[in-house]
Amino acid sequence: MKKRVLAALLVTMMTVGTVAGCGSNAKSDDSDKKVSSESKSDDKKDSGKKVTVVTSGTGEPYSLISDDGKWTGIDAEMWDEIEKRTGWEVEVKQASFDAMWGELDTGRADVVANCLAVKEERTDKYNATIPYYGDSQCIIVNDDSDYKTSDDLKGKTVGCTNGQAAQTIIEDMAKEKGFTVKLYEDSAVGMNDLKLGRIDAYANTTTNVNAFTHNNTDAKFRFFDEQLLANNVAYFLQKTDDGDKLTKELDDVIQDMLDDGTVAKITEKWMYADMTKLIQK
Repeated sequence: MKKRVLAALLVTMMTVGTVAGCGSNAKSDDSDKKVSSESKSDDKKDSGKKVTVVTSGTGEPYSLISDDGKWTGIDAEMWDEIEKRTGWEVEVKQASFDAMWGELDTGRADVVANCLAVKEERTDKYNATIPYYGDSQCIIVNDDSDYKTSDDLKGKTVGCTNGQAAQTIIEDMAKEKGFTVKLYEDSAVGMNDLKLGRIDAYANTTTNVNAFTHNNTDAKFRFFDEQLLANNVAYFLQKTDDGDKLTKELDDVIQDMLDDGTVAKITEKWMYADMTKLIQK
């Protein structure tokens, strides 16, 4: 995608005051994996405190845990920095998307971290930290297609990443507009199918689209003007006394990272834009 197209989209999103996050998800074995932390700062606030983070860890730019246990992506870098600033002993666990919440519910994890959108059904049950970046859900098509709006998708097949914030919206839209939804466990697989013409459109996050087109220069996608959803992205914790306390502590360190530009640099590295500008106040 041409840089000017991405820039225009980002400006449009900021004007709308958007923000959305989403996590890609896929089945994976539950396994404990220790986050490596090499250089640590000397001014520890709470040295020795253990915080267990659970993530699906299935794909960059959000969160990926490789077979050798290395954690990469936005949340990996966020938590590496959080660990350095707080002195906490951070441990990451990998679980399937649905199983992440079970880990939190049963106290086997303290925090769910998967670049997740702040949605009412989540905040009704869990604490959400302050947002650390924003995103938007969108519909894309191949640039050479004739589709201009969702009305043009009647009788067509639209892909969507299973568990993403766009899923419920796109499934409701399918009933109204008359198209079929095909769910994917991996956004990159779905967008590759779109590129190859196996499906007609794809509902995804703008950040995922940016990352895919950056790494697949032969993909020529066009965004529909209509946005599906805008959300903040945050971490989720239990609504307990301990969960409340940890949420407040995380809010403080995340705010510091926002104020000094650390989060902006992380999102620019992984999403090719400063997504903190899209946080909805």
